[in-house]
Amino acid sequence: MTMDAPAAPGAPRAPRGRPVEVDPEALAAVALALFDERGFDEVTMAEVADAAGVSRRTLFRYYPSKPDLVWGGFDEAIARFEASLGAEGTKPSVTALHRAYVAMAEFPPELLGVTRQRLRIIDAHPAVLAHGLAKFGAVHELLEPYLGERGSLRAHLLADLYLTTGFSAMRWWARSGTGTPAEAVDAALSLLEGEFG
Repeated sequence: MTMDAPAAPGAPRAPRGRPVEVDPEALAAVALALFDERGFDEVTMAEVADAAGVSRRTLFRYYPSKPDLVWGGFDEAIARFEASLGAEGTKPSVTALHRAYVAMAEFPPELLGVTRQRLRIIDAHPAVLAHGLAKFGAVHELLEPYLGERGSLRAHLLADLYLTTGFSAMRWWARSGTGTPAEAVDAALSLLEGEFG
C-alpha cells in the first residue's frame, strides 16, 4: 500500500467537496453596480469576476459577454409571457395578449432597481441593444400567431407594434422612475389599442 507524500507547506491544496454554488443574478448585480459606478465601457469581464469573487472561467460559463450580463432576466420574462398566454387557451384575445405582456413586465420589488439599471444601460449603448435583438425576435414569434395569420402583413406589423410599444414603455419607466414597468407597459398598450378602436 502506498501513501501520497504530504503537501509541501504553502502548496495550494486541491479543492475538496462540491464546488461553490454560484448565483447568476448575484453575478449580474455585481456587474451592474460596476457599470453604474464606472461606466459600461470602462469595466472588463476580468474586473467583474474579481469583484464577484469568482474565476473568469466561472463568469464566462454563466455570461459569455458583458451585454449578456445586462440582458440577464429576459428569459424569465419570456417564460412569464408564455405562461400567461398558455393559461388563456389556444387562441387568446387581444385583451389576454395585453395581460400576458403586462405579466412579462412584472418584477418583484427587490428586482426593480436592477431592472432599471439594465434598461438604462441598454438605452445608452446601441451595441448592448443590438445584442438583445435576437431575444426580441423570440417574443415577436410568440406574438404573431395571436394577431393574425402567421406570416401575414397584419400579424407581422401588429407584433412589431406590441413589441416596440412595450419595450419603449419600459425604457420610459427606467428614465422617469414613475410607477412600475408593468404599469408603464399596461398604460402604453392601452394607448396603442385605443388607436385601433
